[in-house]
Amino acid sequence: MVEWKECTIGDLCSTISETYKGINESVILVNTSDVLDGKILNHRLVKNRKLKGQFKKTFRKNDILYSEIRPKNKRFAFVDFDNTSNYIASTKLMVLRHNDAVLPEFLFLLLKSNNIIKELQHLAETRSGTFPQITFSSELAPMKVRIPNKKTQHQVISLISSIEKKIDINEKINNNFVA
Repeated sequence: MVEWKECTIGDLCSTISETYKGINESVILVNTSDVLDGKILNHRLVKNRKLKGQFKKTFRKNDILYSEIRPKNKRFAFVDFDNTSNYIASTKLMVLRHNDAVLPEFLFLLLKSNNIIKELQHLAETRSGTFPQITFSSELAPMKVRIPNKKTQHQVISLISSIEKKIDINEKINNNFVA
Protein backbone atom coordinates (compact mmCIF):
# COMPACT_ATOMS: atom_id res chain seq x y z
CA MET A 1 0.00 0.00 0.00
CA VAL A 2 1.24 3.46 -0.89
CA GLU A 3 1.81 5.86 1.95
CA TRP A 4 0.54 9.41 1.49
CA LYS A 5 2.33 12.03 3.54
CA GLU A 6 0.74 15.19 4.89
CA CYS A 7 2.29 18.52 4.00
CA THR A 8 1.22 22.05 3.08
CA ILE A 9 0.93 23.64 -0.34
CA GLY A 10 3.80 25.89 0.78
CA ASP A 11 5.94 22.76 1.23
CA LEU A 12 5.35 21.92 -2.44
CA CYS A 13 5.74 25.22 -4.23
CA SER A 14 6.57 28.88 -3.94
CA THR A 15 5.15 32.00 -5.48
CA ILE A 16 7.41 33.62 -8.05
CA SER A 17 7.45 37.31 -8.82
CA GLU A 18 10.08 37.85 -11.50
CA THR A 19 9.54 41.11 -13.36
CA TYR A 20 9.49 41.05 -17.16
CA LYS A 21 12.53 42.92 -18.47
CA GLY A 22 12.40 41.75 -22.06
CA ILE A 23 12.68 44.02 -25.05
CA ASN A 24 10.53 41.99 -27.42
CA GLU A 25 8.75 44.18 -29.95
CA SER A 26 5.55 42.22 -29.34
CA VAL A 27 4.34 40.44 -26.21
CA ILE A 28 1.41 38.36 -25.04
CA LEU A 29 -0.44 39.71 -22.03
CA VAL A 30 -2.12 37.19 -19.73
CA ASN A 31 -4.74 38.56 -17.37
CA THR A 32 -7.08 36.70 -15.01
CA SER A 33 -9.70 36.65 -17.79
CA ASP A 34 -7.17 34.93 -20.09
CA VAL A 35 -6.89 31.76 -18.01
CA LEU A 36 -9.71 29.34 -17.34
CA ASP A 37 -9.96 25.86 -15.88
CA GLY A 38 -6.41 24.82 -16.74
CA LYS A 39 -5.77 26.63 -20.00
CA ILE A 40 -4.25 29.90 -21.15
CA LEU A 41 -6.81 31.29 -23.58
CA ASN A 42 -4.90 34.27 -24.95
CA HIS A 43 -1.89 33.82 -27.25
CA ARG A 44 -2.33 37.05 -29.22
CA LEU A 45 0.66 39.33 -29.71
CA VAL A 46 0.38 43.05 -28.93
CA LYS A 47 2.95 45.82 -29.32
CA ASN A 48 5.26 46.17 -26.33
CA ARG A 49 4.46 49.85 -25.77
CA LYS A 50 2.66 51.63 -22.95
CA LEU A 51 1.58 48.39 -21.30
CA LYS A 52 -0.79 48.60 -18.36
CA GLY A 53 1.03 48.63 -15.03
CA GLN A 54 -0.41 45.32 -13.86
CA PHE A 55 1.47 43.31 -16.52
CA LYS A 56 4.79 42.55 -14.89
CA LYS A 57 5.28 38.84 -14.09
CA THR A 58 7.23 36.30 -16.10
CA PHE A 59 6.55 32.57 -16.01
CA ARG A 60 7.92 29.40 -17.57
CA LYS A 61 6.93 25.90 -18.55
CA ASN A 62 5.42 23.85 -15.68
CA ASP A 63 4.45 26.95 -13.70
CA ILE A 64 0.87 27.39 -12.55
CA LEU A 65 -0.96 30.69 -13.00
CA TYR A 66 -3.57 31.03 -10.27
CA SER A 67 -5.89 33.99 -9.82
CA GLU A 68 -5.95 35.74 -6.47
CA ILE A 69 -9.59 36.70 -7.06
CA ARG A 70 -12.67 34.48 -6.63
CA PRO A 71 -11.17 30.96 -6.69
CA LYS A 72 -14.56 29.42 -7.58
CA ASN A 73 -14.32 31.05 -11.03
CA LYS A 74 -11.49 28.61 -11.86
CA ARG A 75 -9.19 31.27 -13.26
CA PHE A 76 -6.04 29.14 -13.28
CA ALA A 77 -3.82 27.49 -15.88
CA PHE A 78 -0.95 25.05 -16.19
CA VAL A 79 1.85 26.33 -18.46
CA ASP A 80 2.48 23.38 -20.77
CA PHE A 81 4.53 25.07 -23.50
CA ASP A 82 8.23 25.90 -23.75
CA ASN A 83 8.55 29.36 -25.26
CA THR A 84 7.25 31.79 -22.64
CA SER A 85 9.82 34.52 -23.28
CA ASN A 86 7.33 37.08 -24.58
CA TYR A 87 4.46 36.28 -22.20
CA ILE A 88 3.70 38.66 -19.32
CA ALA A 89 1.24 37.80 -16.57
CA SER A 90 -0.88 40.20 -14.57
CA THR A 91 0.03 40.88 -10.96
CA LYS A 92 -3.42 39.46 -10.06
CA LEU A 93 -2.15 36.01 -11.08
CA MET A 94 0.07 34.11 -8.69
CA VAL A 95 2.90 32.35 -10.49
CA LEU A 96 3.36 29.09 -8.59
CA ARG A 97 6.49 27.00 -9.14
CA HIS A 98 6.76 23.44 -7.85
CA ASN A 99 9.76 22.11 -5.97
CA ASP A 100 11.35 18.64 -5.91
CA ALA A 101 8.76 17.28 -3.46
CA VAL A 102 6.05 17.11 -6.12
CA LEU A 103 5.57 16.72 -9.85
CA PRO A 104 4.21 19.94 -11.38
CA GLU A 105 1.19 18.21 -12.95
CA PHE A 106 0.30 16.60 -9.61
CA LEU A 107 0.51 19.95 -7.85
CA PHE A 108 -1.84 21.34 -10.47
CA LEU A 109 -4.28 18.47 -9.88
CA LEU A 110 -4.29 19.35 -6.19
CA LEU A 111 -4.80 23.08 -6.80
CA LYS A 112 -7.71 22.57 -9.18
CA SER A 113 -9.47 19.98 -7.03
CA ASN A 114 -12.98 20.85 -5.86
CA ASN A 115 -11.97 20.57 -2.20
CA ILE A 116 -9.13 23.07 -2.53
CA ILE A 117 -11.20 25.49 -4.61
CA LYS A 118 -14.09 25.29 -2.14
CA GLU A 119 -11.79 25.94 0.83
CA LEU A 120 -10.00 28.82 -0.92
CA GLN A 121 -13.32 30.41 -1.87
CA HIS A 122 -14.48 30.18 1.75
CA LEU A 123 -11.23 31.78 2.96
CA ALA A 124 -11.50 34.50 0.30
CA GLU A 125 -15.05 35.35 1.33
CA THR A 126 -14.09 35.68 5.00
CA ARG A 127 -11.38 38.27 4.27
CA SER A 128 -12.24 41.91 4.47
CA GLY A 129 -12.20 43.82 1.21
CA THR A 130 -14.34 44.62 -1.78
CA PHE A 131 -14.07 41.20 -3.48
CA PRO A 132 -13.15 37.61 -2.50
CA GLN A 133 -9.37 37.44 -2.72
CA ILE A 134 -6.62 35.05 -1.59
CA THR A 135 -2.88 35.40 -1.14
CA PHE A 136 -0.19 32.77 -1.25
CA SER A 137 1.18 33.32 2.24
CA SER A 138 -2.12 33.71 4.11
CA GLU A 139 -4.49 31.27 2.43
CA LEU A 140 -2.75 28.99 -0.06
CA ALA A 141 0.63 28.09 1.48
CA PRO A 142 -0.74 26.89 4.87
CA MET A 143 -3.34 24.56 3.30
CA LYS A 144 -2.77 20.94 4.27
CA VAL A 145 -2.74 18.26 1.59
CA ARG A 146 -1.60 14.66 1.28
CA ILE A 147 0.71 13.45 -1.47
CA PRO A 148 2.03 10.03 -2.47
CA ASN A 149 5.49 9.11 -3.74
CA LYS A 150 6.46 10.29 -7.23
CA LYS A 151 5.77 6.92 -8.87
CA THR A 152 2.18 7.09 -7.65
CA GLN A 153 1.97 10.77 -8.62
CA HIS A 154 2.90 9.71 -12.19
CA GLN A 155 0.19 7.05 -12.17
CA VAL A 156 -2.46 9.50 -10.93
CA ILE A 157 -1.42 12.10 -13.52
CA SER A 158 -1.59 9.50 -16.30
CA LEU A 159 -5.05 8.32 -15.29
CA ILE A 160 -6.53 11.80 -14.84
CA SER A 161 -4.88 13.04 -18.04
CA SER A 162 -6.44 10.27 -20.12
CA ILE A 163 -9.88 11.01 -18.63
CA GLU A 164 -9.49 14.76 -19.30
CA LYS A 165 -8.45 14.08 -22.92
CA LYS A 166 -11.58 11.99 -23.43
CA ILE A 167 -13.71 14.77 -21.94
CA ASP A 168 -12.07 17.30 -24.32
CA ILE A 169 -12.79 15.04 -27.31
CA ASN A 170 -16.42 14.59 -26.22
CA GLU A 171 -16.82 18.36 -25.80
CA LYS A 172 -15.46 18.95 -29.32
CA ILE A 173 -17.85 16.32 -30.71
CA ASN A 174 -20.78 17.87 -28.83
CA ASN A 175 -19.87 21.37 -30.04
CA ASN A 176 -19.94 20.13 -33.65
CA PHE A 177 -23.46 18.74 -33.14
CA VAL A 178 -24.67 22.06 -31.76
CA ALA A 179 -23.28 24.17 -34.59
